[in-house]
Amino acid sequence: MKRNIRFITKLFMASSLAAFMIAGCGKVAEDSSQIENEQIEAESVDVNTDESAENEAVIEEPVAEDTAEESKEEASADEGTGTEATDAQDSSAGENNEETGILTSASDINLTDTTGKGADYTFTYGDETFNAQYKTDNWKIIDSYKIDNEADLLIICQALIDEHPIHGADMESYRTAEDMVYEWVQHNLIYAFLPDDSQWKKSAKDVDLDPKDQNKSFEEMYEERTGKELTLEDIFGN
Repeated sequence: MKRNIRFITKLFMASSLAAFMIAGCGKVAEDSSQIENEQIEAESVDVNTDESAENEAVIEEPVAEDTAEESKEEASADEGTGTEATDAQDSSAGENNEETGILTSASDINLTDTTGKGADYTFTYGDETFNAQYKTDNWKIIDSYKIDNEADLLIICQALIDEHPIHGADMESYRTAEDMVYEWVQHNLIYAFLPDDSQWKKSAKDVDLDPKDQNKSFEEMYEERTGKELTLEDIFGN
């Protein structure tokens, strides 16, 4: 009887141990399976993350290229603007050079009263000496057509009215160097276009700066003197 009890006890213990081992193995297998699944999911996440990063890199690359292209276009536009600005400055400098004459002040022309009577004068321009005659409210410049630089004309006219001012057309104001230059230029223009056999050629070569011709064009001067309109026939002859 005792042997049977011992045998049953051993058998029970053996059975319990076996059951425990089987259960333990199952648990281990289950844990192992769960670990493997977690590793697979982790790898899947890593793969997805890598693919997402690659996609973002592909998207950013064209954006970077577009930005670089836009920068080049802006640089090119800026360069063009800089070139245009330089051209504008060169053009402006060229215009300023055209307006600049050889005179810097009235003293440069050496205006001289040759008789001391305030009537007959000479002045120098370049390498040539010019005659200037004054009578009340009138300066007459002989061979005035030879001087055509307006910047220099302005200095010459200022020197003349500093010596003897001339009244304006209203006989109250005084003529300015600027409006005297305008009249001088009108004479130069008509002299340049007149044929040598024109009766006006001799008259146009000298300018008379007086009150009545203030701010008048050559056409206006002609009509006032002749009472008729100036025509091409009058200027160039038959």
